[in-house]
Amino acid sequence: MSSRKSKNNSLIHTECLSQVQRILRERFCHQSPHSNLFGVQVQYKHLSELLKRTALHGESNSVLIIGPRGSGKTMLINHALKELMEIEEVSENVLQVHLNGLLQINDKIALKEITRQLNLENVVGDKVFGSFAENLSFLLEALKK
Repeated sequence: MSSRKSKNNSLIHTECLSQVQRILRERFCHQSPHSNLFGVQVQYKHLSELLKRTALHGESNSVLIIGPRGSGKTMLINHALKELMEIEEVSENVLQVHLNGLLQINDKIALKEITRQLNLENVVGDKVFGSFAENLSFLLEALKK
């Protein structure tokens, strides 16, 4: 009976451990399905409308979201993008690129990461660009094709 009890405890422990790992993985990778936008509904509506106009009408907009760590900046953006990508016309026309300021520390590395995420490595090949502007214009031309 002792071995059966220990087996059940081990199974429960394994299930709890895997559940904790799943939750932590979601939180660390910013894939947590939080939908609680408490206190930022006005900002969310404004951001959502701005992104929608950008995606549907080609407006050129910039957004600066600031706030203390853990205040919901990333959650706000992810929630707005998720809602936006549910619109068929938007999902057909929008490409998302995710950059991390800790990993892409300069323009050259950021452009390489953009190229990788957009699967344009075969277009760029071994070409060498003299400036950031040349590299960016080449990338934009490749996207138009």
